[in-house]
Amino acid sequence: MVILNNNHVLIACFIGGMSVPQARLRLDWIYGYRGHQCRQNVQYLASGEIVYFVAAAAVVYDPTKKQQRHFIEHTDDIISLTTHPDMKIVATGEIGSSPVIYIWDSETLVIESVLSGNHSAGITAMAFSSSGNLLGSIDLAATSTFCIYDWRRGKILAKHSMETDRVFDIKFKPDDDSAVVTCGVKHINFWKHCGNALQIRKGKMINKTGEIQSQMCVVFGEEENCFSGTLSGDIYHWSGGQLTAIISNAHTGAVFSMHRSAEGIASAGKDGTIKLWSSNLTLITTIDLSITNLGAENLCLRSIVWYKDHIVVGTKTSCIIDVDVKDRSRPRILVSGHSEGAMWALATHPKKDFFVTGSDDCTIRVWDATKHFTTSLSTMSDSVRALAFSPNGQELATGLKNGDLVLLEFPAMKKIAELIGTGEAIHEIKFSPKGDYIAAGYNDGLVPSVQHLYRFCKTPHFRGHTDFISHMDWSDDGEYLFTNAGTNQTKIFSISSSAEVGQVSGDSKASTYTRVMGAQVQGIYPKFMKDVNDVNAIDVDQTAKLAVTGDDYGNVKLFDFPCDAPGSKAKRYIGHSAHVTNVRFNHSKKIAISIGGEDHAVFQWKVYQGMEVPKGHSQTVDSCDEESDTSDAELDSDLEEETQISYDRPRYKEDTIKARGRKKGPGAVTRPPAPDGGLLLDFVFGYRGYDARNNIHFTAQKEIVYHVAALGILYDSENHTQRFYNKHTDDILCLALHPMKDYAATGQVGRDPAIHVWDITKTTTISILKGQHQRGVCSVDFSSDGKLLASVGLDDNHTIVIWGWRKGEKLSSVRGNKARIFSLKWKTGSNESLVSVGVRHISFWTMKGASLTSKRGIFGKSGKACTMLCCSFSKTGDLTFSGGENGLVYIWDGPRLKSTVEAHKGAIHAICALDRGYVTGGKDGTVCLWDDTFEALLKQYSLATFKTENPMLMMNPVQAVRGIALGQGKIIVGTRKGNIFEIEKSGHVELLVGGHAEGEVWGLGPHPTEQVFATVSDDKTLKVWDAAEKLLVLNKSLTVEARSVCFSNSGDLLAVGYKTGSVEIMKTEDYTLVASFKHRKENISDLAFSPNQDKFLAVASNDNFVDIYSVPDFKRVCVCKGASSYITHVDWDRSGSLLMTNSGAKEVLFYEIPKGARIPLKTSDIGSQDWGTWTSVLSPQCTGIWPSPSDVTDVNAAHVSHNGNIIATGDDFGFVKLFDFPALQKNAKCKKYAGHSAHVTNVRWTKSDNFLVTTGGGDTSVMLWSHRGLTASNGESDESESEVEEDGYDSDVEFECSINYNLKTYSNPIRVVGDGVRPDLKNTTYTAETKIVRQQTSDCNVARRKSTHDVNSLKLKHVFGYRGYDARHNIHFLEKETEIVYHAAGLGIVTDLESSEQRFYTEHTDDVLCLSVNKHPKYKNIVATGQLGTKAQVLVWNADTLQTVSILQGFHSGGVCTVNFSSSGKLLVSAGLDELHSMAIWHWVDGTRLATVQNTALRVLHCEFRPDSDTQLVSVGQKHVNFWSLAGTDIVSRKVKISESLGVKMQTMLSVAFSTAGITYTGTITGSVFVWQDSTLARVIASCHTGPVFSLFTTIKDGLIVSGGKEKTGKCVVKLWDQAMKRSKTFPIDSAAPNGVVKSLSRTRGCIAIGTSKGEVLTVNERSGHVSVIVQSHGSGEVWGLAVHPTKQIAATASSDRSVKLWDLASSVMEGGVTIKSAALCADFHPNGSQLAVGCLDGSVLVLSPNLQQVHSIRDSSKQVQVVRFSPKGKVLAVGSDDATVALYSVTPVSSTYTRITVCKNLSGSVIQMDWSADSQLLAVSLSTYEIVYIKSPEGYKSDSPPSDLLLHSSTSVLGESLVGIWPQVSSKFDVNSASVANGSNIVATGDDFGTVKLFEYPSRVKYAKHKKYFGHSAHVTGVRFTYNDKYLVSIGGEDSCVFVWETDM
Repeated sequence: MVILNNNHVLIACFIGGMSVPQARLRLDWIYGYRGHQCRQNVQYLASGEIVYFVAAAAVVYDPTKKQQRHFIEHTDDIISLTTHPDMKIVATGEIGSSPVIYIWDSETLVIESVLSGNHSAGITAMAFSSSGNLLGSIDLAATSTFCIYDWRRGKILAKHSMETDRVFDIKFKPDDDSAVVTCGVKHINFWKHCGNALQIRKGKMINKTGEIQSQMCVVFGEEENCFSGTLSGDIYHWSGGQLTAIISNAHTGAVFSMHRSAEGIASAGKDGTIKLWSSNLTLITTIDLSITNLGAENLCLRSIVWYKDHIVVGTKTSCIIDVDVKDRSRPRILVSGHSEGAMWALATHPKKDFFVTGSDDCTIRVWDATKHFTTSLSTMSDSVRALAFSPNGQELATGLKNGDLVLLEFPAMKKIAELIGTGEAIHEIKFSPKGDYIAAGYNDGLVPSVQHLYRFCKTPHFRGHTDFISHMDWSDDGEYLFTNAGTNQTKIFSISSSAEVGQVSGDSKASTYTRVMGAQVQGIYPKFMKDVNDVNAIDVDQTAKLAVTGDDYGNVKLFDFPCDAPGSKAKRYIGHSAHVTNVRFNHSKKIAISIGGEDHAVFQWKVYQGMEVPKGHSQTVDSCDEESDTSDAELDSDLEEETQISYDRPRYKEDTIKARGRKKGPGAVTRPPAPDGGLLLDFVFGYRGYDARNNIHFTAQKEIVYHVAALGILYDSENHTQRFYNKHTDDILCLALHPMKDYAATGQVGRDPAIHVWDITKTTTISILKGQHQRGVCSVDFSSDGKLLASVGLDDNHTIVIWGWRKGEKLSSVRGNKARIFSLKWKTGSNESLVSVGVRHISFWTMKGASLTSKRGIFGKSGKACTMLCCSFSKTGDLTFSGGENGLVYIWDGPRLKSTVEAHKGAIHAICALDRGYVTGGKDGTVCLWDDTFEALLKQYSLATFKTENPMLMMNPVQAVRGIALGQGKIIVGTRKGNIFEIEKSGHVELLVGGHAEGEVWGLGPHPTEQVFATVSDDKTLKVWDAAEKLLVLNKSLTVEARSVCFSNSGDLLAVGYKTGSVEIMKTEDYTLVASFKHRKENISDLAFSPNQDKFLAVASNDNFVDIYSVPDFKRVCVCKGASSYITHVDWDRSGSLLMTNSGAKEVLFYEIPKGARIPLKTSDIGSQDWGTWTSVLSPQCTGIWPSPSDVTDVNAAHVSHNGNIIATGDDFGFVKLFDFPALQKNAKCKKYAGHSAHVTNVRWTKSDNFLVTTGGGDTSVMLWSHRGLTASNGESDESESEVEEDGYDSDVEFECSINYNLKTYSNPIRVVGDGVRPDLKNTTYTAETKIVRQQTSDCNVARRKSTHDVNSLKLKHVFGYRGYDARHNIHFLEKETEIVYHAAGLGIVTDLESSEQRFYTEHTDDVLCLSVNKHPKYKNIVATGQLGTKAQVLVWNADTLQTVSILQGFHSGGVCTVNFSSSGKLLVSAGLDELHSMAIWHWVDGTRLATVQNTALRVLHCEFRPDSDTQLVSVGQKHVNFWSLAGTDIVSRKVKISESLGVKMQTMLSVAFSTAGITYTGTITGSVFVWQDSTLARVIASCHTGPVFSLFTTIKDGLIVSGGKEKTGKCVVKLWDQAMKRSKTFPIDSAAPNGVVKSLSRTRGCIAIGTSKGEVLTVNERSGHVSVIVQSHGSGEVWGLAVHPTKQIAATASSDRSVKLWDLASSVMEGGVTIKSAALCADFHPNGSQLAVGCLDGSVLVLSPNLQQVHSIRDSSKQVQVVRFSPKGKVLAVGSDDATVALYSVTPVSSTYTRITVCKNLSGSVIQMDWSADSQLLAVSLSTYEIVYIKSPEGYKSDSPPSDLLLHSSTSVLGESLVGIWPQVSSKFDVNSASVANGSNIVATGDDFGTVKLFEYPSRVKYAKHKKYFGHSAHVTGVRFTYNDKYLVSIGGEDSCVFVWETDM
């Protein structure tokens, strides 16, 4: 350290701060408790201890032994706490933007689980369930998030955003883990946890109006009882979610806390009283703490716990008080502390173990550091900001925020003197060493020195600072005052001269050192300091040379003193939450005190010097003791380069995935097919070594597995062949081998990077793990038993994740380190211990449950800290060996360094354990064999000894080792340069696979006559490869990076173009230089010799020019100019006189050579030229190679084969593609191949087109593809499925696939309304209408007999409906084979086939679209149903109990169109109606989403698990079938293969069934069934049906298959097939379903259930063939028409499916039906029941007889008929139309004649309802403008007001004063569609756009009247009608096409 005075004169020079201090701190005691802003935060433990929190520490305190233990893993303020039912496990939640919940063992202080990632702002409340298995938590976000966790597994089960204000408390119901209650500001909510959903029910106040008041706490009583404490002091009693009683004034202030124990319920409040209650809330006793020995007034109690004979309460003033129930008058204070307000003031007594603290709570507390309690408390007039003891300890100086300086006598704390301030706060006070002066530092920068002898005598101020005074120290002689100020100012003042001085004189030195600025302490700041105010305080023990600091990050640090080196090493201690405002040693220097500003906590630390070990502690580091980051260490150059690599991509490969179902536009031309034949990846040159390590292994098959680019490579060294795993989509960065050596795990780069676990033998994916990392996965490792996999990500925190990889389940995750982690390894034989190594650190991890905790490696004196790169373990796992960047092997015993061994001269990148001993590899290119203790070096090998018979294959003598594998007596070594070597025991080194090192590979040139090619790279090498032998034959070092290479046509010369703009020419005989030249400054992008005997060489550059050189003298003959951007490609014609160029500006230019003149060339002439080569990517002949949309840089390279038929391309997304040439049409079809990770920089065909060579830019690989014509792999076709040409068309299929479900949710009302104002929104005062009278009752306008019965409720009796028109596979037999389950509207329906009785599941909120039944015996009668909705969900329910067992939500949007259970019954697959029909697989019991995948833009119609599998499933739909496998967290598909020999094309697949041995059957649109073996089409069963096969069903018990569909003959049949679908039996069903289309099939013993598109449900007896009708209903289309018979229990409905149907309501059967020519919209019975009038869409009115025969028709308008109504006398028929008219017709029923009388026109809106007066003289017409007009019959006069004595015959209108209350208080876009007043009861029923049927009292004149709601319809209820005697209410659904029959309770 160098110290200069103000004149820059050297004062002293010494070194400090370069090592970690030997001394240490240990947390001894924490004073304080967080009572403000928190509640319920003191709890008893089973041990008799209490647990509470303050700052970021949880304290476990034993009141009997007066001992504390501390949990200090949090990084910010803890604000919530709860205990497990076992009273041992504790959960604590913190504040923060991404707060963490720690669950820990209070006995061991070991973390059991860490929960993070789902909350924000802070965790305000938590609770364990009564079983202890679940934890509920709520945060402080604006819309509070409520989560429920399986905390042991660290798994979130449900999450819900609460649209409420602040939540204060949460409690689980005893003995029911699914019931939860939360309360807070003006709300209380009762929740039901089901699956992954939380269903809310808001607390209701019976017979109360107004808002519920704020509920501060909640507790459960017995049974269903729940009690909540309110802000006003009342306690509410809740039962079943409803307020049943109020205990008024239970407290006289807010009830902040309630606790239930075995003894009863305790409550505490703002009034300072404790009340004890019985479990049913009968008051037992009251304890008023204000009248006890404490005598505290205004005591606000925030927390209470009652345990046996003790009650413990926490107060707002940060005290914890214990009350003995048997001696209530003598409570005792267990804990005390400062309350709300910042705490800055701290002073330690100079002679005794006392210290004092002062706070903004205006108090001074005196603490006994030995006995750990407060000895006195003094209140000051303002906030206390500074304290100082006099040297003798008898006075205490106090500085206040208002500037007052007060002198107190100590310990009496009596005021001695006071100096009134000016209002500027005092920040620092110091007594001079003799005690004769007091220096006070003020906020305005003044430092007055005050002389005192029991009186103040003010001396002159010291001026000079421009900011607040922060710290001061006196010199030991009292002559000088050293000061710091806020803006990094340091000054020295002389007392004698009262002036600033530059330096001290003589031997004066500081008596104390508490200044944070100065040369001696500059090392307390980080190396790159940003803010000098980050460190708030320091104190120095000048004897022990120790400094303790407190900073703004909650750290207490211990440094050696002096510490002059920036970023000096320190030991760091945590516990404070935010800024540590002050630190001080005590008089003996054996104790250090730190205080927190906002956390109000006082921490007491014991100081241990040297190697002194705390009593009772082992010689291991304390949990809070951590070495600071050694940020001053230098990194190895290779490592520095590696850590700077960015893995972010501007675009990822998944960005290129287009929706596969893009629609063809009008006039689109069918694209020609892709080229015949294809490519097969033969060999890959390269190895990823420059940023990876330990990534090469021997497999069980003795192959070598490693990776490069996006490929896992299996290399057979004996046969020199390779196999590939090619399922990755970007660069693989790491690889691990399973302990059994049969599986490999590889992690890749990506936006959501994936880890693939794959089978080495089959190269098939077993599991894909993703969703937890960002940017990339840099390290993976299997546990010793192979069950677990650990991974490290490349996010900023290098997150570590532990996986149960087979299930794809994340078991644990934790932030690894801010610094880069290079490797993560499981300890030998352990599933709980891991070690991670990285930049300047090594961490030892322990996994327990779902938590991962770490201890940082402690180097001590045994070795120097450095970056660690790899690690291994002893056989027992006791010792850890890590390789350092300095060449040392570090040997660790636990987290403490034991010793080091010098192993290499340079970084050690690889350590592998052998059966006996270890092998290491380093940057020095050596491989060392060691014994099993690293004590003896057994053998050393050097790669520098590599020699070969080929003199041109010279390697860099230093090949840094990155990976080592041992097997078969050989050592396999992977190097940083991308090479793989084999070392034999003799030391012989052989190159197995060559490759390029780091840097992009762009240059590629094939030899013209041999199977040889050359590459150049940014790694400054030229390499020549033999394609036939797959060998590297030349390795030549270059001076600079090269970007292009080209052989001459004779093969004698090789040209190399460099990034510097220079070119070199070599002889290929020995690759010696023959010429070099440089005319350009920028990169040489392309080279080409002319075909005419190599006469010219074209050199293209990024300077926008092409230089032409003569050969062989290489003189520049011309320059081709005119390009406006860099040149990308050049090509010669065969004559060598014409040159074609491409540029970065999309230019195609032509030049005459040797003139160099640019010449125009017509587009039509380009293709007619005889080109010698073609590498152009821009000409018209290449139009089709460009994807749409694309950028000019997306296609990097192209090369036309020598036969001119195929053009190969390489693009920015890692694809190699083959197109027919020329590719004149846009978006030409191709075959594409993956393997490269990112951009493919170059492609070239070798001689005779036998091979295609491709180079990867960043992946450094060179790939060799065999081109084998028709026998080769076809590659992946890029054609979208909409372009697949298929046979057949069917209108029903087209209709189903074209349905827009977005229009079918609640987004819009079903009826178009006018511009009027809804009745409930009108301010109109009713006049005439209020005069309407009725027979017998003055306030009702409906003519009927006197009320004879009450209708109070409805019960759903029967539903005529089944959803078949757009659903399939949705009828199933249940365990009881006489019951079936299906769905209609928003219902799941269980029907008994024998009794025809129906039971209903009613929890859906919109249309149910799909259904599946769990067939596993463990889950009998478990049903899953998926619904429509913007936030669609799947409900799983029990068909016996009709209770929900799970809800699956949060993934699908639009709707769920198919669901299916797996063979084990544990899993469920669902597919959605979003744009890409995304699929999800769920563990439905707990609602966990295991895996998801985006499917296709074309409609998915069905998805089903194989009946024998939990991982294999098949989806079918529009023009596709997909075969899927569940692989970890992903769902992967297998390519469908259809042989041309079968003569069929892909078709729309409608159904699926299965047989054994991997056989799958799919029903097609053409009536055929495709038979698949795995994913390959094996055969076709033609004409199974004559139309589409909509349904196939596999019978699990006997394997027989049932098929059904659409028959062109119209004769509907069902067929039963054997397992092979070769023989069948046919069952005709057209007698029951004429022209029917079978959409669903199910089969049980001898019976087949059938669902049709027209809404019928049938059964067929297999023996007799008898067909039974179970359900009949309307088909697709809205049902608007509803009429009830005047004297019978019969209803008629009319639908837009062009049918009219009669229903027998009592017998629950359809009595008759008829099909008409137009959609039917309305209906009405004649008063005598003899006729039925039906209004139609085409404007006609049909009159039908009782047997539905047409007897008359009317059509006087082309507009649709909205309403028809017969007059009460039956003589007039009123017809209301959409054209705002009402027509009146005279009726003669006998002759069935109808004559128009009059037409009332020009109404203000469409007619929606009509009601006749009792005398048939007046018609009340309700309009879409929310108005009622009255029409006189038969004259047709209209009036806006009725006569005063109007008496209506019926009331179906939704308008009028008497019905204002039926309108809901919601957005005006929702309508009430229909109403019906009961005939004998004062009740009105309504149907609305919410799908609800409601009952109101009639009349209903009060807005938003109370009512009863009934659910079942999906969306719009279009009509409701009571039957003639009110026994039934009939309701119809618009979109759901259903007729509901409700039974009343009359």
